[in-house]
Amino acid sequence: MKNNATKLMVRLQIALLLLIGLLMTPTWLQAQEFTVSVEIPDIKAAPYHKPYVAIWIETPQRQGVHTLAFWRQQADWFKDLRQWWRKIGRSGSPDYQAVSGATRKPGVYSIHWDGRLGTGSMLPAGDYVLHVESVREQGSREYLRQTFSYPSNKQEQLVLEGKQELGTVTLLIK
Repeated sequence: MKNNATKLMVRLQIALLLLIGLLMTPTWLQAQEFTVSVEIPDIKAAPYHKPYVAIWIETPQRQGVHTLAFWRQQADWFKDLRQWWRKIGRSGSPDYQAVSGATRKPGVYSIHWDGRLGTGSMLPAGDYVLHVESVREQGSREYLRQTFSYPSNKQEQLVLEGKQELGTVTLLIK
């Protein structure tokens, strides 16, 4: 009986220490979440075709890391997303096929990402570049990019302003 009470006390002490350690862990050591909001502006054009949009992350050395979203229709137009095609698309990466979807009408769309890569591992610490590219049939092309560091020791919001095919693009890291 006394032996069981001792074991229970030890377990409670270990659980308490783990809880204290978790509470004292700096937020930058905990997994961070990314939210990318992309505005597709309402363009008055006839005929209007919804844009193909790719949103992805690379290293500063231009190595593709992860595709967050790829909105498309026909494969013949993939190459017109030139930046994305050179780094991710032509490799036929299964990474982007998991996040592919239909093109979107004008509006604001949010993509949430927990920092987990296609392999299941977390995004390693380092500097990265968020890329957003849009191209529209019988329209034009726009390409935006923003550097960021991961992990960040604080909540960070970075804002880009498109000029034609993209509206406001916001990267929120928390």
